[in-house]
Amino acid sequence: MIALSLDGPLNAEQQQQLSIAHDSGKVLVELLNDILDLSKFDAGQLELEHIPFDLGSLIEDTANLLSQNAAASVELTCLIDPHFPALVLGDPTRVRQIVSNLLSNALKFTRFGRVDVRLSMFEDGVRIEVCDTGIGIAQDAQVKIFQPFTQAGAGITRQFGGTGLGLALTYNLCEVMQGRLTISSEAGFGSQFCADLPLPCHTRALAPATLQGKVIAITAASSGLAELLKSLLPGWGLEYQQRSIDDSLIGLDPDVVITDCPECLFVLRPTCTAPILLVTAYGSFLPSEEASALAPLQQQARPLARNALYQTLRRMLQPEINTINDARLDALSPRRRGRVLLVEDNPVNQLVAKGMLGKLGCEVIVAAHGGEALDQLEHREFDLVLMDCNMPVMDGYEASRQIRRSGRWPQLPIVALTANAMSEERERCRAAGMSDYLAKPFRREELAALLDLWMPTTTVL
Repeated sequence: MIALSLDGPLNAEQQQQLSIAHDSGKVLVELLNDILDLSKFDAGQLELEHIPFDLGSLIEDTANLLSQNAAASVELTCLIDPHFPALVLGDPTRVRQIVSNLLSNALKFTRFGRVDVRLSMFEDGVRIEVCDTGIGIAQDAQVKIFQPFTQAGAGITRQFGGTGLGLALTYNLCEVMQGRLTISSEAGFGSQFCADLPLPCHTRALAPATLQGKVIAITAASSGLAELLKSLLPGWGLEYQQRSIDDSLIGLDPDVVITDCPECLFVLRPTCTAPILLVTAYGSFLPSEEASALAPLQQQARPLARNALYQTLRRMLQPEINTINDARLDALSPRRRGRVLLVEDNPVNQLVAKGMLGKLGCEVIVAAHGGEALDQLEHREFDLVLMDCNMPVMDGYEASRQIRRSGRWPQLPIVALTANAMSEERERCRAAGMSDYLAKPFRREELAALLDLWMPTTTVL
């Protein structure tokens, strides 16, 4: 429901508040998944996928999700080798858990300085490093912290909270992938966790279209922002310079200024007409009145993702292209998909699915159980059935069997909505005659991908 609200008309403050609530819900799901996965380890039932996925984007998304946990004086940065592959082969869900647990720990125990996530190729696999300037771990505690429900010291739980599950699960996941998790730390001097995983390259990186212009960053030379921009911007064709807060920009004539210092802006703006990109901590955007006074100004929360940064700079450096693209988008005809029969007994699930389907161009008819679904099929034509599996009166399996047995709708796609994504559940859905399945809770992107597969869009004339 929050995801639906975020798509509606909101002011900047409402957008930020709902985004925080949305991210918090995702973090809770991650914790529940950790507990469930430890149970699967104990039962010997953990299965690994081997599919192509974008590890760089996965790390950026995870860091963005967890950035709400960063202390105000901690700079969180994702430093991904510019030549890192576009896709690698492996299990994205399990790798996300590794990154999430290592990063959560680093943010929890760091109050000042930096937390960096670094990604690079390593021999025949990948190296994920999470480095922090936090409290560090004493040598005698380092041998214990990979045990379930164990933390580095008796005072840790009282002072910092936590379950003591994350590192145990991460260590087990690295081992089951034939990888290795190592630690380098000293009490009071931060920690570095390094996961080496045998995830082979599937698709090489493609360089984006070259940009042109001079970019000046006003930030400390030791900042994560300075390291990130120095790594990325020259490869995008940009002339890049870093200046400290006290340096003057007179005579430098930049095309874009990037800074992580909000206080500098009111001193900077009277002497500089270039567009400014302000990089802020999570939840710390300038109020709209202040932002308007500093226009042209864009704001992005750290950690900066590569594609978001590239697109922002492209818009700032080539505003005429955006005007053309916006006009072209306005001229496009609206898209329509067709009619969906949503078979779901839970009223809240009905509201969520109806809202998502409506925004994706579908007309939606709701049935509360399998018997109602059969009645609806008698009176209307449908392009797709979304079928909950567990319902009163008649469940989704029996309803699907009856639809297929009738022989009247042989081409009608029936997609199972199930909270159980295990392989035996998929097989049960197939045996009942269902075409595909969608695991709950699903995101709008997952639903859109499924609709693209089973009922592509048509243009309204």
